[in-house]
Amino acid sequence: MAIEASAKKQNMTGAQMYKRLKRQNLISRRLFKHYELLHTQSLEWVVDDTIEALHNREQKNRRRGG
Repeated sequence: MAIEASAKKQNMTGAQMYKRLKRQNLISRRLFKHYELLHTQSLEWVVDDTIEALHNREQKNRRRGG
């Protein structure tokens, strides 16, 4: 649900969002690792947090050249 909602907010498909999150290892390192905590938050908070983490990770990797 977090992936689909994040994709919708970013005007992309769920598959596109999944690929971006997977490429940055955020599905396992963030969504699965913090599964219990994320379920105590609103979907809006989870979406915003997921998108922010994705953008931060992508930006960091661009600076590294990867």
